[in-house]
Amino acid sequence: MTTAHRARATHSPGLDDGDRIAVLKFGSSVLACPRDYTGAAEVIAARVAGGRKVVAVVSAMGETTDSLLSAARSVTPVPSDTMLGALLATGEEASVALLSLALAARGVCAVGFNVSRVPLRTNGALQDADPVFVDAGQIRAAFRTRDAVVFPGFIGVDMTGVASLLGRGGSDLTALFLGDALNAAEIRLIKDVDGIFPSDPRSGSAVQPFRELSWDRAREIGGGVVQPKAIDFAERRGLRFRVTGLKGEGTSIGARVGWPVLS
Repeated sequence: MTTAHRARATHSPGLDDGDRIAVLKFGSSVLACPRDYTGAAEVIAARVAGGRKVVAVVSAMGETTDSLLSAARSVTPVPSDTMLGALLATGEEASVALLSLALAARGVCAVGFNVSRVPLRTNGALQDADPVFVDAGQIRAAFRTRDAVVFPGFIGVDMTGVASLLGRGGSDLTALFLGDALNAAEIRLIKDVDGIFPSDPRSGSAVQPFRELSWDRAREIGGGVVQPKAIDFAERRGLRFRVTGLKGEGTSIGARVGWPVLS
């Protein structure tokens, strides 16, 4: 069985089938401070009101990961990979709890998962691991009574039970892997920019995002916006996804074209 086939092994059709599931990833740049979880909850609530079941993949808040790395290196100049993964995982798990609280405050029936409850299993180096399995059936089971599941990005558990990391920007890969495992109808990577642009949108010029990009062109143009390893996974699995801000349609990735399409 291939990696993604293993991830889909628990799939069964029904009311919670993938045609109702949206995977939305919220990165550290859009969860920069506690009040930003309110905005994320509003986006999720709107999807739920539209009939979706939502998997919200979250990164650690703001500069939490860098702060934890700095703290570890102040204790020891060379932190062990085993302990470092466990330390950094606390940032994502705190983010799961904060978004779950924000959703509850808006009346969205949600549940937060952590790596011990529904682990994302990985292979490879602990600091740059590859996801290989998730029990998608547990997520679908949660949707029988809940409208949203909040899932930690970036972190996993290797086959020996040790905390692992998916590399810098790894929450993108978490979202795409879950979207593939759940056969989700919609996968969005929500960033602090409204898509992938031909030049820096903060430069002051009236530049517009690309409407569509192939995986190859997304790697060339948007490697600083989307984790390249995540784009590689999407291409292997034939996954289309969007890079957006909190609002708007942003850029669709996965068009089978050789050149970008401007809005």
